Amino acid sequence: MKLRIGNKLSTIREDRKMTQIEMAELLQIPESTYARYERNESQVAYNKLVSFAELLNVPVQELLPETFSITNNNHNAGQGGGVIFGNQYFYLGDNVSNQALANENQELKEKLALLEQKIDELVNKK
Repeated sequence: MKLRIGNKLSTIREDRKMTQIEMAELLQIPESTYARYERNESQVAYNKLVSFAELLNVPVQELLPETFSITNNNHNAGQGGGVIFGNQYFYLGDNVSNQALANENQELKEKLALLEQKIDELVNKK
């Protein structure tokens, strides 16, 4: 599921008195990509939306359209949950949760590799 969240990102950026470049750096994406998100020319995948919320230190709900909400109708561990978009409910079972965790894990591995590369570059400059 992908969402257009440009208005939400723009509002958060303006509230923080940041430029698009600063927001892109904070979200760890190219400025051109961020600008397309803000203009609603590109959609954001849900797992990326969660990452954005964490980086911006805001609840995921703050980035979602008003007609979209997240629910967990079974609070037992591992039972999944779902999302409500308008009047439609989409179940997000364990497979989606596991996939989201796998995606997040892969993103963290990529970030770690990039940081290790930058450390090596800094050490080799000395």
